Amino acid sequence: MESTDWRNDANFGHMWQLIFTVVILNQTQIIMGITFESTERTACILSPLNNFEPTAQILQYRRDPLTGRRVLVSKNRFEYVRRFMESEDDFTKELAQSSRENCPFCPEKLEKFAPKFPPEIAPEGRLQTNEAICFPSLFAHDYFNAIVVPTQKHDMRLNEFSVPMLLDAFNVCVKYFDRVRAFSSEIRYPSIVINFLPPAGSTITHAHIQALSSDMSLQTASELFRASREYELKNGVNYWYDLVESERRLGLRYLTDFSNVHWMIPFAPLGLNEAQAVVIDHSNFDQLTTENWRGIAEGIVRVLEYYNDMGVRSFNAAIYSGALGEDENAFRVNARIVSRYGYKPKFVSDVWALQYLLGTQEVYETPEETCTKLATYFRN
Repeated sequence: MESTDWRNDANFGHMWQLIFTVVILNQTQIIMGITFESTERTACILSPLNNFEPTAQILQYRRDPLTGRRVLVSKNRFEYVRRFMESEDDFTKELAQSSRENCPFCPEKLEKFAPKFPPEIAPEGRLQTNEAICFPSLFAHDYFNAIVVPTQKHDMRLNEFSVPMLLDAFNVCVKYFDRVRAFSSEIRYPSIVINFLPPAGSTITHAHIQALSSDMSLQTASELFRASREYELKNGVNYWYDLVESERRLGLRYLTDFSNVHWMIPFAPLGLNEAQAVVIDHSNFDQLTTENWRGIAEGIVRVLEYYNDMGVRSFNAAIYSGALGEDENAFRVNARIVSRYGYKPKFVSDVWALQYLLGTQEVYETPEETCTKLATYFRN
C-alpha cells in the first residue's frame, strides 16, 4: 500500500495553515474590575469520524476571575461523553432496592446504627428539625463532622428534593455549628457538602448531607478567602459584589436573584453543568436569614430538576462560609453545584488525571450554553 506523507498533502496543508492562523485567540473582558479572560487554541487531526479528513478541534482555556485557576472547555467532546452522564434506571433502582435493607439512615435502622454526639455537644444524642436528623459521621472527614439525613425516604430522585426539605436540613446544620462553637470557640470554619450516589463519592445511597467544621478552613475555602482579600486590597471593593453586578450587566451567565441570593453559571466552572450562588450581603452562616437559606435551597432544587430532566442522577454541592463570629468584609457566602457521571454497569469516572493530578478542570460545553439551558428552570 502506497503511503502518503500528510505534511505534503495540499488539502491538509491548506487546512493546517488555516488552523494556525487562528490557533491562539485571546479574549478579555474587564467589567467593574472583574477580568474574564479566555484563550482559544485549535488542534487538528485526520479524524476517522470524518473519513480521515482534516478536522479542527477548538479548545478554550478560561481563567477564573478570582483565583486564576484554569479550566479547559472541550466542546468537541460533549456528544462523545454525553452517554456517560446518563444513568440506567434499572441499575439505579436495583441499587436502591439492594441497599434499603441494611441502610443505616432509614428510620427503622437509624436509632440503632447511627452514632450519637457526646453530651458536651448534644446531651440529647442527636439533633433534629422536623424530618431532618443530625448525628456524628461514623468516620470523620474534618475536626467536627456531622451527617444530616433530610428525609426518611430511601430512594430519592433529583426532582423529589424540595425547598422545605433542604431548609430543615440547613436549619439543623446551623444548630450543629452553634453547638460546636459553644463547645469550642476556636471551631469557626464550617462547610456544608452534599454527595449524592456513588459517582459523587457517596458510600450510602440514602440522601444525606455533610456538615463540616474546624479551626482551620478547607483548602478551596482558604483560597477563596485569600483571593477575595487580595482583590479588595487591589480594587478597594468587594469581589463578590463586582462579580454579581458584572454578570448581571453581561447577561450571558446570570440566572436570577432569590432573596439576595444570586444564581449564575461560573465563567470558569469547577465541574460539569455547574451553577453558582452568591449571598451578596453576608460573609458567614451566622449572618444568613431564613430567606437567604431559602434562596440557596430554591436554586438547588431548580438545578436538580434540570439535572433530572437531562438524565443525570448524581451530583455534588458545597456551601462555603467565612469564619463564624467575624465579619469578613472581603468574602461572601457562596454555593456551587455540579453534576456527575451516570450510574450504570459500565461506569466511567468523570475525574481523570487531568483534574486529579494535573489540577486542570475540564467541561464539555461553555458556561454560556449551560446558562441558556438552565435559564428556563429559573423563570418564576
